[in-house]
Amino acid sequence: MLKGTKQTPQEVLMVMEPGFGLATIEKIAINAVMAGCRPEQFPVLLAAIDCLGKPEMNHRDMQVSGHTEAPIILVNGPIAEKAGINFGTTAMGPGVINSANTAIGRALRLCLINIGYCNAGAGDPNFVGLPTKFGMCIAENEAASPWQPYHMDLGYKKDESAVTVVTVTGPTTIIDPRSKNHEDTLNNISSMMFYPNAGSGNWLKGWESAQIGHTNRRIQYQGPYHPIILSPSRAVIMAEAGMSKRDAQKWLHENCRASLRSILSKGDIPTDSDGNWIHHPELQHLADNPDATIPALESPEQYLLFVTGGSTHYANFFYGTYGIATSPVEDV
Repeated sequence: MLKGTKQTPQEVLMVMEPGFGLATIEKIAINAVMAGCRPEQFPVLLAAIDCLGKPEMNHRDMQVSGHTEAPIILVNGPIAEKAGINFGTTAMGPGVINSANTAIGRALRLCLINIGYCNAGAGDPNFVGLPTKFGMCIAENEAASPWQPYHMDLGYKKDESAVTVVTVTGPTTIIDPRSKNHEDTLNNISSMMFYPNAGSGNWLKGWESAQIGHTNRRIQYQGPYHPIILSPSRAVIMAEAGMSKRDAQKWLHENCRASLRSILSKGDIPTDSDGNWIHHPELQHLADNPDATIPALESPEQYLLFVTGGSTHYANFFYGTYGIATSPVEDV
């Protein structure tokens, strides 16, 4: 397994919560072997753990939360094919064709358990659990997508490989067989945002700061990123209407709205001693309008459009929670 990296066995990638375990290359390799990974898949796992170690990932809260959430791995670039990751039919499913997807996702979970000491009932207080916590690794079907791949949106080159880890709940399947145009498809996707736990409009309250590990340093939450896993045909129907990925994100941002009244009814809008909103005071005048709405998410980029799978009329919607981070994949 160690042939899958140029890094030394004792190098520490991160301190893994909640048990403060040192995630060395050697320990990660041991868990990769137990999960059934092959050496050519090891760089993907290492990049995923590098993501978890970044402050913006807020992995401590992910690990110790009672909320049902888990990290998923999104893979871009040539490493997907080199590692044998399935990005075609049943890309999110089981079976021999998905052995790499399954092994990489499972290896990450084993690291969180065995290195981070996040065991069910001891370190992991998750009340109900989530099937996604077994592990999930998805690669983008870049050849079938009409848009540039996700890692290029972040500034990577097409021939570079990158891994994104995002904490989510779900997924929820979007069945879209009757859509005749791009607006039908986008309306079906946007309907997911009205589920009560989607965090719609919570950005108005300002994102609380998260503690970084066992230190006194803190970092602001970025707000949730909602991965929308599109089949190629759903992306094509938008592209044929002249929509870029950015256009689709802007459409969702403009049309996925949250009722300001419902947000205010929950309270918790931080105010100063004079009653002025601390966050987004420029919007406080809307509080007097009972019909006012605001975007469900703060920015268009928080709708993470990722094309994978076979050609079908389905899509999957994940509700994002704590954090998101991207790391390059080591070229071995």
